[in-house]
Amino acid sequence: MYKNLKGVIFSIDGVIATGVESNAVINNYLIFELGRLINYLLTNGLQPVVMANRDWTIGNQRLEDFVSNLWGNFPWYIANRGDMPYKPSREAINYVLEKMGWDDNETIYLGNSIDDMRTAVNGGILLLNTTWYCKNISYGFEFDSPHDVARFIDIFCLRKHFWHYSINQEGLEYYSLGPYSTYKPEFAIYSEDAKNTVKFGAGHPDFWTKYLLSTIYFSGLHKRIDLVAPYPGHKQGSTFNVIEEPMVTFTKCFNKAYLRDLVIRHTQSTKSAFARSSGQQVDHLNQLNTIRLNQYPFNPRGAGDKPYKNCPIKKGKTVLIVDDICTKGYSLEAARIYIEQTGAKVISLSWLKTINTDYAQIQDFSKFNPFQVNKFLAVDSVTRHPYKKYVLDPFAPEEIDSRLSEYDNWQWPTGI
Repeated sequence: MYKNLKGVIFSIDGVIATGVESNAVINNYLIFELGRLINYLLTNGLQPVVMANRDWTIGNQRLEDFVSNLWGNFPWYIANRGDMPYKPSREAINYVLEKMGWDDNETIYLGNSIDDMRTAVNGGILLLNTTWYCKNISYGFEFDSPHDVARFIDIFCLRKHFWHYSINQEGLEYYSLGPYSTYKPEFAIYSEDAKNTVKFGAGHPDFWTKYLLSTIYFSGLHKRIDLVAPYPGHKQGSTFNVIEEPMVTFTKCFNKAYLRDLVIRHTQSTKSAFARSSGQQVDHLNQLNTIRLNQYPFNPRGAGDKPYKNCPIKKGKTVLIVDDICTKGYSLEAARIYIEQTGAKVISLSWLKTINTDYAQIQDFSKFNPFQVNKFLAVDSVTRHPYKKYVLDPFAPEEIDSRLSEYDNWQWPTGI
């Protein structure tokens, strides 16, 4: 179920002030900018709250009274004042969410400490790591100014349209953010940017990864998965490098794991675009016969650069497979067929889906060993899902286009 952002939880340490609780130190410029952020939130119908374990003081005055004189009054939840549990327990987050009437994925958390990281992870809330006083932790998406937090909220969190395209039937669950076409004017600008991002290392990788991850968060998809893996490129040994760093950050926020080398390209495959231009035909076999699974992929939560000791994909787990641009679904279907051989469930998604091209789902595949190189001669049963039937939200591409155009030059709204 899709959620809209309702509130922002502010920690104190490293967000509003620094120093120690009994003697807070503030930066006057940051306090001014934080005031603009608070004003921006309230103007957009979003509720700020402050959450801390103890009162902070600045000089002889409570920090709450000091900033309230500047920003106005809004809720402060301080654990040592009453019955609120202490951070970083899950009960602390649940207490605030219950008092405010919010769900976890209607909320984001601004923090800068190990306690903040643990609080956000325990509460299942997206952490924005505020580094404007200093960098204390490596968790969460980093923001070096309140301006950048406001931009993130405006561009990614106040959207009305999430998945453009969705198939959810007959054992297949697939999502895409928008349609792909470099020829139709209404799709061409953002489609070119996405292509340049994944193919040539240009474009706006930060925009695309945050757009995707915020959609996963506000749609609640992150709650249903255990592991995330990229689909590799066409060349032998390649992977989807653009999303690796932000995906690792995102999955750590929710105690998941990003398996960068779960799907191995053992033999170079033929690019669909090259095949079309040269008159060749490609199908599912182009992918099925050139990939395998890594039984012991790299463990991003382990000590050092070491693989898992036991295979992390198995019955009872759900794996999210991520690709860049989907045409007929040959790549995502190959990954799904291989992963389902382990007993795990699969959810597939791509940044974009090529317009007016049906998704070709593999049906009734025989049992095989997914961890070895395989040579299949045919795919016996394929169900074709008509493109137009599965367009979920026709307004999603317009929103992608407008958000991308605003991304580079976002400024505080007039009057903030």
